[in-house]
Amino acid sequence: MIGTGRPFILEVVAPKKREVDLSALEEAINRSADERISVSIMRWSERTEVETLKSSKAHKKYRILVEVEGALSAEELANALKALNGVTIQQRTPERVAHRRADKTRERTVLDIEFIEEQDGRFVVEILGEAGLYIKELISGDQGRTHPSLAEILNRSAHVTSLDVVEVEGTKEGE
Repeated sequence: MIGTGRPFILEVVAPKKREVDLSALEEAINRSADERISVSIMRWSERTEVETLKSSKAHKKYRILVEVEGALSAEELANALKALNGVTIQQRTPERVAHRRADKTRERTVLDIEFIEEQDGRFVVEILGEAGLYIKELISGDQGRTHPSLAEILNRSAHVTSLDVVEVEGTKEGE
């Protein structure tokens, strides 16, 4: 996760200590994480906030690096992305998660998708997707399990080489 961060609630069940210095806890977590993560503990939360966060289905914005087989211009990629903008995608459970999820078809919408820049023959793309949209499969097609996909539109192999969540709905600065 880069950008504005991702909301979380640390829920402690049956605590032995009921009084904790939140800034000391934040410092201890960040120190022990050795820069793999960084947390910012804002305040104590209410029980209702725990329930809300657990049931929340927030949209996410991703920045991905896409590699496409063969020569492709930035203009060709941008045009293919336009064909996915606002489209409802049919996604069967991806192969990579099939061992832990039921195999069913889900409909999810690409709320926004745009070409950002080219980097060493690969393409930086930003996608705002409805909660539950499988981004890697939106690009690769997952052997026909996701329709439409970027690979299907381009009629060539495409895959994600890096993926970052840059924003989670409702966590923008000032909200």
